[in-house]
Amino acid sequence: MNRFVLFLPLFFVQGLWAQQMSWITQCSDKTFCLTQNSCAQGQVFLVEKAATTCGSPLINYSYKIDVGNDNGIDINSSYDTVSGPFAKGTHRIIWKATDNCGNATQCTYLFQVKDCQPPSLLCINGLTQNLDHPGCEQSFTASQFILSMSDNCTPNNQLQLGMRKAGDGTGFPTQTSLTFGSCERGFNSIEVWVKDANGLANVCNNYVLVQDANNECICNEDADVYFNGCARTWANLKLSNFKLKTLFETLPGAAVPLTKNYTQTIEDSCYALHLDHIPFGEDYQATIRAERTLGPLVGVTTYDLVLISKHILAIEPFTSVYQMVAADVNASGSVTTFDILETRKLILGLYDTFPKVPSWRITRPVANPSQLANLGALKDTYQITLTNLFDDVTLQNLNFVGIKYGDVNGSASLTSEPGADDRYTAPPLLLQADDQWLEAGAEAVVSFHLAESATLEGWQLALEADPAKLQILGVEGLPADQYMLRGPELRALWAQGIGEFFSEGESIFKLKIKALQATKISDGLFLDPENLHPEAYRSRSNSLPDRHPLLLHFGQNTHDSATFFAPRPNPFASETSFEILLENAASAHLEVFDLNGRRVFSETYDLEKGLQTLRLPGNVLPGKGVFAYRLSVGEAVSRGRLVRI
Repeated sequence: MNRFVLFLPLFFVQGLWAQQMSWITQCSDKTFCLTQNSCAQGQVFLVEKAATTCGSPLINYSYKIDVGNDNGIDINSSYDTVSGPFAKGTHRIIWKATDNCGNATQCTYLFQVKDCQPPSLLCINGLTQNLDHPGCEQSFTASQFILSMSDNCTPNNQLQLGMRKAGDGTGFPTQTSLTFGSCERGFNSIEVWVKDANGLANVCNNYVLVQDANNECICNEDADVYFNGCARTWANLKLSNFKLKTLFETLPGAAVPLTKNYTQTIEDSCYALHLDHIPFGEDYQATIRAERTLGPLVGVTTYDLVLISKHILAIEPFTSVYQMVAADVNASGSVTTFDILETRKLILGLYDTFPKVPSWRITRPVANPSQLANLGALKDTYQITLTNLFDDVTLQNLNFVGIKYGDVNGSASLTSEPGADDRYTAPPLLLQADDQWLEAGAEAVVSFHLAESATLEGWQLALEADPAKLQILGVEGLPADQYMLRGPELRALWAQGIGEFFSEGESIFKLKIKALQATKISDGLFLDPENLHPEAYRSRSNSLPDRHPLLLHFGQNTHDSATFFAPRPNPFASETSFEILLENAASAHLEVFDLNGRRVFSETYDLEKGLQTLRLPGNVLPGKGVFAYRLSVGEAVSRGRLVRI
């Protein structure tokens, strides 16, 4: 697949970012409720406002509405508000604002009309029952507690019932009945639920009073043991999708030895472990630990190498003992240049994993994380002793802290490998290289340099050559341990704790290539953000460096009628953006196709001169996966692929 991207120098792009019009309202997805006594439509009111630097404050508005969000336009209007009934469902609106100076801006979002009213529910005030004999049990159904229920849109015979013991779970319960035994005599709090066809639910809190009138039911002599806690990263993000492992056993010398192993996959950050039928009268020990095995490279970039260097040089020391653990990838108990060497090998792909540490370490919290030398205070397990157990036990706040090895700035995604994401607060830096035509067999040296002067503390990138067009022969200007060349793929990085000044046009490295067929360099060599995301770290006085995405541009600082930039982020989850630099106002057409060639999205945008951004919401695509896109402005076309995760 041929891929090419054209870019402009950063000083020109930054000047265009100061758009003459901008939305001052959120211009984001909205939700409206069905009209009372209606199950088909709801009243919608939409208004968006923009601001302009044009001398005249007058702004004209128009919109198009795709009713049902089926890629058709059903309503065109030049009004500045939307007011009236809309059918239940999801609709798409495209707003456009134009001022008297010819400036325009556009935004697109979804608005939904849905049922917001949960069912009404009226319950009796509890039930009292004796245990049945034999069996010593008593069962209750949810319907026994309901006096009345109704819903605005769902018939009563289609309402779903559920019930559970109070505090025994979250969300709508899966049970419609409960059974109580001899050990549950007395007052028992329960929850009775009802849910309509739209997923809206209501609950009433109730109780059952279980009695044993003849005193013929004996409670089993065993205990319930509960362990509760939560896990977060050291950067205070919820740590999800980890495994909780528990060993529960009697201490040596027990009359009835017992050993139980439990493994739970915790999807949310908090866990609740319930051990039942634990015999009374013995001494027990519980050992609880957690594991997480997401990819070793997740969250690890050359930016971490810069931060480790600044810590070693005492320029910007770490502030947390958890950062010390994250940086100590060779498990030496200290942070040294050896950790930089090991981390660099992982980033360059010389390692698949760190040889001496796992991807994550999940440990117990420490009382004072700012004490950097207190590495010995970190314990990975809870060991709890229960002596002469004769009652139920609940142990709370058994919390954990997740530390991603190599990720000293806490940027690791908790779901998958991040691509271009919201970690960048600084604008892109433009990396340039001269373009030229090469005949088959010809060799050339390509020099890569910044489009503007900058003091850098590090950078990283991956380049890929089209194996049918170009061959990468070698790298110049970088030490051998700072790049990895494997076939058509190159990973390269550079990092230090003290910034180095690069003047405009000064080479940061060179690439020796050979043409396998007649081709332009730009048609056979491109950035590979899926392998290693291109980014640079620009020095700031008395502060950590700014993180900039790197953009690659071949040729001179000129552009045709349209210059396309690669979509960012890619991969993406909720939304990705396409940037286009236009020499004149024009119409752009964006199409997205699945891997079978079926067009799954198509939209035309009327754009003004300058740098324009087209936003593609992830929910307009039919699920997750790999898609192809084609973005055209007149005869200028950009093609590539999108990955929705």
